Amino acid sequence: MFLNVFLITSLSAFLALGCAGSGNQKSSTKTQENVVTSLGEAPIYQKDLALARNKALKDAKLNAVRKLIGEQITSKSTVADGQSLGSRLYGKTDAFVKKYDILNEELWKLDTQDMVRLTVRCEVEMSRLSTAVDELLDEVGNPRIAVLIQANLSGKSIPFGSSTNLAEAELMERLRSKGNKIVDSSQLSSALKRNPGLSKLDLTGVEEGSPLLTLAAESGADVLILGKVETKDQPPVVLPGGKKTDFLSAAATGPYRIIQLWGDGKIFGSGSLEGRGADITQDVAREQGMKDWAKLVSDKAGKQIKEEWFRLTEQNTIIFKFKGLALEDAINFKNDLIEYTGVKQVNDRKTDASGSEWELTYPGKESMFAEELMYKKDSSFRFLGKKVLNITGSKRGVIEANFADR
Repeated sequence: MFLNVFLITSLSAFLALGCAGSGNQKSSTKTQENVVTSLGEAPIYQKDLALARNKALKDAKLNAVRKLIGEQITSKSTVADGQSLGSRLYGKTDAFVKKYDILNEELWKLDTQDMVRLTVRCEVEMSRLSTAVDELLDEVGNPRIAVLIQANLSGKSIPFGSSTNLAEAELMERLRSKGNKIVDSSQLSSALKRNPGLSKLDLTGVEEGSPLLTLAAESGADVLILGKVETKDQPPVVLPGGKKTDFLSAAATGPYRIIQLWGDGKIFGSGSLEGRGADITQDVAREQGMKDWAKLVSDKAGKQIKEEWFRLTEQNTIIFKFKGLALEDAINFKNDLIEYTGVKQVNDRKTDASGSEWELTYPGKESMFAEELMYKKDSSFRFLGKKVLNITGSKRGVIEANFADR
């Protein structure tokens, strides 16, 4: 009888385990896409293992989220390197990971530095992640634009930022209606009033380092559309067959340039267009010509800006200046950047005892690289045992940093 009870009990336990295993397998299949097993690493300072574990856990969550962000960005856009582009979302890692399990812990050394490595299974909330990716793609493909147009309406000069500058106002409204982010014109107008000489600058005379570009950048813009347009009255409109009408016409002609407001401030788009307008009064015909010119510029420039902005997600150029690393450590750091961050290439402009200046190829603006570097600086970089990395400046395509002794 004891044997029968034992067999029945064992059989019941076996069936229960089988059912539980089946249920777990079904659940695992259901959550497979949002469950990622990743590694996280962190240095152990002053034998504080608890603090190092927390940092390693944060690193593991980041690596899990980074993988899923990269996959989503790649599937939703033409961007090849979605992981690097997603660096702007790294600060929200805890909001995306709703559950995690630490599977393994390992202690090891990186040169002389004690390290901890965790293996973590992370369950990610995909709906929240997907929404964040959509918002990021909209922001990446949609820079903040400043518009400054010099206009000449039938001999009357209208400067940048004037409340009567129809061409400028129309171009801004056209771009805004397409979903572009336009810098508040009042910020630029007030600044221009304090610098009246800037409104008289010729379009062809605006070069790198111009105070006008600095002014536009300080207003919060990423891109400046700079243009010049003037109207010329045309002969009356004539219908086919030679019959004259009561409609008067005007042409609005002029060039424009699109200038990026970071790094070297390069001109990445330009053109010269002609708008046409007609009305029974000459004044309205001129205004219609201005509006038509603005429409043509908004269509062409808007496309050029989108194309350039997404190009930055593949191969933007960032100047990285730093001090405090010996030559051998600097070489190691260069290799670590390519291995542990989104940096694709490093061109050495200068490396000596006074400091280094590198030109990085990176998929995103300098602010994205700075954020990624700050999140990854306590991972596996070989400077960890000797130095602490501090970013001292990040502006217009240039990042400055120093390495202090630990």
